[in-house]
Amino acid sequence: MTDIVTVTFAADTQNVALARTVAAAMAARADLPLDQLEDVRLAVDEAATEVISSAAEGATVTCAFDHDDSVLYVTVSAPTSATEPPSPTSFGWTVLSALVDSATAEIIDGTLSIRLQVSSDLVDV
Repeated sequence: MTDIVTVTFAADTQNVALARTVAAAMAARADLPLDQLEDVRLAVDEAATEVISSAAEGATVTCAFDHDDSVLYVTVSAPTSATEPPSPTSFGWTVLSALVDSATAEIIDGTLSIRLQVSSDLVDV
């Protein structure tokens, strides 16, 4: 079953807590174990902070959460004035990519999108 939740908020770091809370709820709905739930919260925090830091004046951030079986997909995006996505060699990106299975960033038509994928590390016995 696919379960999609989208949250939008003003590009202000005070709103990152909202993204973290929804991330934790969606990780739980995707049946991720508790340690991965915390990793997802931290990864979404980092992604939202990164998007907000380069967001255009007055921009709105969109966080889209989708899960299928035991895989959680997250996209955090906002209009940006940046011309390049975050550097994969930056400290923030290193932390972000260590917390999830897959992290990508791109700017298309003036919108920065960071996509995350997390699969449950529980193995059926």
